Amino acid sequence: MYWIIPFIWFLVAIVFIVVEAVTLNLITIWFAGGALASLVVALIVPEMVWLQFLVFIVVSLLMFFTIRNYAVKKLRASQVKTNVNSLIGRRAVVTQKIDEFNYGEIKIDGTYWTAKSVDGQIIEKDAVVEIVEISGVKLIVKKVN
Repeated sequence: MYWIIPFIWFLVAIVFIVVEAVTLNLITIWFAGGALASLVVALIVPEMVWLQFLVFIVVSLLMFFTIRNYAVKKLRASQVKTNVNSLIGRRAVVTQKIDEFNYGEIKIDGTYWTAKSVDGQIIEKDAVVEIVEISGVKLIVKKVN
C-alpha cells in the first residue's frame, strides 16, 4: 500500500504537464517539478505527508520564481518574427511620394504597401525608408539618411 502516495504525486505531475502542454504559459510546469520532487520524498518517507506537501510548495515556488523568468526571456528571444511583423526594422524604397496628409507607397520584397511617415515628413519617390511600425494594413516609416 505504500506505493499509493507516490503514485498520486506521479498523477499530479502528469496533470500539470498536460495542462502546461495545452496552455504553454510556463506556469504549471514548475508545479509538475514540485510534484516530482514530492514523489521522491514519498518514496523515501511515505508516512510524512506534511513533508511531501512542504517539498511540493517550496520546490514549485522556487522553480517558478527563479527559473521561469530566465526561461521566458530565452523563449521570447528565440521567437522568429513572422508575416508582417518581420517587416519592422527593414528598409524599403518609396514608389509614390509620402506627404503629411496623403499616404504614399513603398516596395519591399516585390510587394507594394501603403505607407505613412512616422513624423509627417515629406518623403520623395526613390528615397530609402525604414519600417518602424505597422498600423492595420499601412506601414509607418521614417526616412533613412
